[in-house]
Amino acid sequence: MENKNTHPKDFTLGKKPTVKFVLTFTIPTIIQFALFGVFNMVDQIFASRVMGVEALASVSLVLPFLMSLIAFSSMLAMGGCALVTKKLGEKKMQEARQNFTLLTIVTTVSTIVISLITWSSRERVLTELLGANEQIVDDALLYMEPLLIAGTFIVLGLFLVQYMIANGRPGLSMISMVSSAVLSTVLNVIFILVFDMGTQGLAMATAIGYSLPTIISLFYFTFTKKGALRFVMPKWDIRVIGRTLANGTSEFISMMMIPITKIIMNNILIDMDGIGAMGIASAGIAMGLMNIFASLFIGFSVGLAPIVTYNYGNRYKANIRTLFKKGLVIVGILSLIALTASMILASPLVRIFETELMIGFDFLTGVPIFYDIHAMTARGLRIISLGFLLMGMNVFATQWFTAFNDGLVSGFISLMQTAVFTVSLLLILPRFLDLDGVWMALPIAEVLTVSLSIFFLCKMGKKYHYLN
Repeated sequence: MENKNTHPKDFTLGKKPTVKFVLTFTIPTIIQFALFGVFNMVDQIFASRVMGVEALASVSLVLPFLMSLIAFSSMLAMGGCALVTKKLGEKKMQEARQNFTLLTIVTTVSTIVISLITWSSRERVLTELLGANEQIVDDALLYMEPLLIAGTFIVLGLFLVQYMIANGRPGLSMISMVSSAVLSTVLNVIFILVFDMGTQGLAMATAIGYSLPTIISLFYFTFTKKGALRFVMPKWDIRVIGRTLANGTSEFISMMMIPITKIIMNNILIDMDGIGAMGIASAGIAMGLMNIFASLFIGFSVGLAPIVTYNYGNRYKANIRTLFKKGLVIVGILSLIALTASMILASPLVRIFETELMIGFDFLTGVPIFYDIHAMTARGLRIISLGFLLMGMNVFATQWFTAFNDGLVSGFISLMQTAVFTVSLLLILPRFLDLDGVWMALPIAEVLTVSLSIFFLCKMGKKYHYLN
């Protein structure tokens, strides 16, 4: 008979944290997050290349809604994963499984409710919250509706793949996301190039692609006998839900501020003289490419977190100190790689998109006049990318404290970075620096945040045993 509180023989989180072991665990999550960023850009590429920059603006406008679903999933996934993995480290196997199953149910039910509420007022959400104007609202609505219908599958899939990592299966998590990206791309070709379904076809391809990890994950956790986690009969515990929400606060704030930042950007750009829809399309491209480069250290930090949490639960203090030192070095290297690559590749990557927008007609000849947003976007990406040097440290810090179930510290850092520094700078800098002020707000916010990250990393070192 299985001992419900004994680790399976193939459970790997407690191994000695050599560089090889850390990279074996984190490289799949880096790839997963990079593909996730590419996945989110596929619709924008198809929209710009096949349907034009106005369609790209419509897709870019709705993406903040999609990111809000991802933010909700990240809060429950990362907050709950830290709680569950800590219990695995404490040898509380059955309790960890019950908590995992309970959180899966809570995620499913709550997402259904959110989707239904949003569906009932979707047009108002687009026009009053996301900033859609008459020029793009119809296309934006066609893109938004399939995402709402598939909202539960989107959130649940992203939630469950994080627990695959905690269960010692980062490779399977990566495979599910790779399969998702491939499926979405193939369906985009079919729906757009073959059936000419427009922005609605883009959204349907995205919705179906996002649903694939859900199917894989549900099958895995229902039937697997490997690893420590699987679905069992849950036990209701409101404290588990509360701790999950509290611990996942930083992830929710960080992820939620992406769409909020984008909404603020869109509203600033749409009212900026001579910019308008061009600025929305440009910012959509620049922010999407930024997320792909940032996935290097985001993926690493997320992949490292379950290892840290498990060792914390098991009180392996030497392992925690080793993980901290190696983690900082690797994040620093990845930040330099991201900065260098973004500076060199900014222009050719922007060229992947169709960047010409018709802005009117010549008064005398009637010939259409086009404006190319390539230079605007490449410049914006290079300015934003200056923050990569410090963004890695800030991401590492928030994930580090989340791993210790310290949602208060990680949430405070995220709140200050996003809701205070970034939003304030976005509202102030464009008044003096116009478009460059929009781009510069992000790296300056990273500079202001890093002092908080360093302060808390030093202050909490003895409490969590990673500093002597």
